[in-house]
Amino acid sequence: MVAQGIPEETGYILFLFAATIALVIVVRIVISPKDPRPTPEKRAPFESGQISSGAGRTRFIIQYYPYILMFVVYDVIAMFLFAWALNLRALGAAGTLPILVFMLVALPPLAYALHLANRRENW
Repeated sequence: MVAQGIPEETGYILFLFAATIALVIVVRIVISPKDPRPTPEKRAPFESGQISSGAGRTRFIIQYYPYILMFVVYDVIAMFLFAWALNLRALGAAGTLPILVFMLVALPPLAYALHLANRRENW
């Protein structure tokens, strides 16, 4: 039974959201460690029997980070183009115009990124 004034889909979405939150809380309670008196040795970082050395914090070199983001974005674009190409005959001209607009929006940033990648001072 759905409350009056709330569409059924909204009720389902709210139920799924609440069930997900409840599941996360229950799983966290069930699998969390329950050591009443942890010693410093138990709290120390541990990996494969090796005693840790150093602070454990390293700085990441983000030199290639923009290129990784570009790869992910254009990988998603390739998925859209693949789905469009599979249905090209069924879509006809009505499906080609939106893809052309999509490509006109998506390709200039790629061209600019390739232009920046070709400059030596960025490396």
